[in-house]
Amino acid sequence: MLGTTSASAHPHVFIDYAVTVIFDGQKPSAVHFLWVFDTMYSSMLFRDFTSHPTGQLTASDVLNLRTKAFEDTADFNYFTDLAVNGTDIKIKKVTDFNARIDRGHISYAFTVPIPDSAPAGSGTLEVASFDHEFYISFQLIKGAPIGVKGGDKLGVACKPKTVTKDTSFFGPIDAIVVACNYGKAG
Repeated sequence: MLGTTSASAHPHVFIDYAVTVIFDGQKPSAVHFLWVFDTMYSSMLFRDFTSHPTGQLTASDVLNLRTKAFEDTADFNYFTDLAVNGTDIKIKKVTDFNARIDRGHISYAFTVPIPDSAPAGSGTLEVASFDHEFYISFQLIKGAPIGVKGGDKLGVACKPKTVTKDTSFFGPIDAIVVACNYGKAG
């Protein structure tokens, strides 16, 4: 008889991402994301969800990608972990969705509003794109993956840090989150 073996989870989709934390007055108001898909998954998205043969996305293609290949990620909190002062935030919606193709890679850009409950004046914000099932591997884009908009008066400082996150099947793994301190937090 054959012994049982456990299956190891591993990613099937690879996404490089960037974040821009947006401040409105004295607190964070949103996080803008850019996801750049790997070549193979981009090819599948282009083949299955677009209709334009020239390699450029039309408005109809972008809408199709949003409704058929993005909106269902709401069930997974849009693959976004967001915490303000250590409290996890459930994402209720995203705005400003757009998609494009560049050099064979499809990218999504979208904004996640932060609820009004975020404290004004000072605090911490942690944000990451992460798939707790580890089907998708997210890593920060090389170069300048972190931006801040409107946080000058608060002295916002954001940097990547490594944390351990749990996955559904693979167990704990190291992941990178963007950690921001604003005001006197920190």
